[in-house]
Amino acid sequence: MFSTSSKLRLVVGAGVLAVLVVGAVALVSTERATRVSGVAGELRFVQGLLGLLLVLALVLAWFAYASLQDDLSRRELAERALRASEAKFAGILEIAADAFISVDDQQRILHFNRGAELIFDWTADEVMGKPLALLIPDRYRRAHGAHVHGFGGAPETSRQMANRREIFGLRRDGTEFPAEASISKLVMANGERLYTVSLRDIEDRLQREEAQQRLTAAVAQLGETLEVGVTERSIVQLALPWLADGAMLNVVSGGSALRRLGAVTGDPARDVALALLASTPLDLDAPARVVDVLRTGRTELVADVDDEWIEAHSASEVEFARVRALGMRTMLLLPLVAREHVLGVLQIYRTSPRPYTDGERVIAEEIALRAAFALDNARLYETAQQATSARDHALGVVSHDLRNPISAIGMCARALLQSIPPEETTRHDLARTIVDSTELTQRMIRDLLDVASIEVGRLSVERRTEPVGPILERAVGLFTGDAADRGVALTLATASTALPSVIGDAERLVQVLANLIGNALRHTQRGGTVGVSAHRTDGSVEFSVSDTGGGIPPHAMPLIFDRYWTVKGNAPKGGTGLGLAIARGIVEAHGGRIWAESELGAGSTFRFTVPAAG
Repeated sequence: MFSTSSKLRLVVGAGVLAVLVVGAVALVSTERATRVSGVAGELRFVQGLLGLLLVLALVLAWFAYASLQDDLSRRELAERALRASEAKFAGILEIAADAFISVDDQQRILHFNRGAELIFDWTADEVMGKPLALLIPDRYRRAHGAHVHGFGGAPETSRQMANRREIFGLRRDGTEFPAEASISKLVMANGERLYTVSLRDIEDRLQREEAQQRLTAAVAQLGETLEVGVTERSIVQLALPWLADGAMLNVVSGGSALRRLGAVTGDPARDVALALLASTPLDLDAPARVVDVLRTGRTELVADVDDEWIEAHSASEVEFARVRALGMRTMLLLPLVAREHVLGVLQIYRTSPRPYTDGERVIAEEIALRAAFALDNARLYETAQQATSARDHALGVVSHDLRNPISAIGMCARALLQSIPPEETTRHDLARTIVDSTELTQRMIRDLLDVASIEVGRLSVERRTEPVGPILERAVGLFTGDAADRGVALTLATASTALPSVIGDAERLVQVLANLIGNALRHTQRGGTVGVSAHRTDGSVEFSVSDTGGGIPPHAMPLIFDRYWTVKGNAPKGGTGLGLAIARGIVEAHGGRIWAESELGAGSTFRFTVPAAG
């Protein structure tokens, strides 16, 4: 296909050729006429030739004018498109937060966008035409020039500069900042090269990353203990020295004052001032800003801590002098909020005029949040310890002061039972009820003591080599009469081969079997069967107690060994809900495991293992 200018040239050429052909024909005809007519003919020939040349000149001039106009129109369109593209490109660069800087082969600045102005603190007019070295720290200038020169001769058209070394920029005030940069080149038609550098200030990002790492390391200290005092001392040191020069923790501890704890800064004078300030509790009616933050639960920044501010928030001249001795210039007050309760306020401050940035405030608030949860957990743990201590005391009272009178009641009831004539059934039944009640009470006391011992890891287990047969026989013998009264067949299956001995506490193993057999009898209807057996497994002896009762629902199977758990709607009276939990504790103390298998309507089987001897 031909372009417009090519078509125009073809038309002009064809027109000129046509004029020449017509002119040639006219000349030939004129020459013939001249021969005939003589001089008059020669005159007409000259006139015709001049007219022909004039027409030809006019045609050529018109075509030349038309071609020139066409070229001018195309150039104007191209220039408009170029200006629009440049304006679009310039608009994109101007709104970019990153710096875009273009330089020539001599590394003189040709373009400096708005992002570059904000990052380097120079205006475009001030740096235009100046060397790029103006924006580079002195120690990097030579290496940077060689780097750009080498890139100019390399085949690639772009390169990530940070792939080779760290990049730093130089602001107008002489401060340096870390940066990420990439460079591209454009080779012009005349062989000159145009370089464009894209640069991003990453100082804030690196500071945030460093602060996050420091925060992680600092907060890790909070998980090392659950003691309240140690946790408080860790909290007050969390922000030092990377985020603050000093700190004080104000803790709500009951009453009408805040207990205070100062940080250790390493500066003797400041540490003395902090200790003196912390030695006096902070009254909740004092004009201190800490009290306001405690009530509002919101972080507060004090950008300028001067003498006037200190005086306005001090309750006495002594307090004013102690606060002033800290040398505070700016301060953050951070509430410690956990479970919607303000536990205290953490004060961190700087002795330099450097203000806290938004990013540092976010990090400080994160510290306060983590500290609040750590302090709350430590207090909950302390409360739990106090409750455990109170429970142990109560269990001690039960085991020593309550069991004795219950034993006396039981002894008297049994003696009374033997003295009552058989025909007096009413008195006999009453005495039997007293005996049964004392035995149940004694069993409940024993279970409570065992559970408490299991929880604190102090369950008494004396490991010896014990034969399995006597353990099974003793356990079954305890329930022979009870099974007969209930109309349930209680069987003991003996293994076809001799069972090995086990390493364990015979009394405790009998207790496990007794708990399992007692549960099985209580949940088996009259006419049912409870079977007890044992057999050898790999390195252990497996005991089992099975029944033909109603079974356990599948959804309840994960819960059966929890304390105080019973099958709802299928639990005869008399159980404490501790038997299976105690059985699990005893078995695990022996290094074995316990589990259950059950099917609704088909009964249940409980199994546990004990390490075999040899």
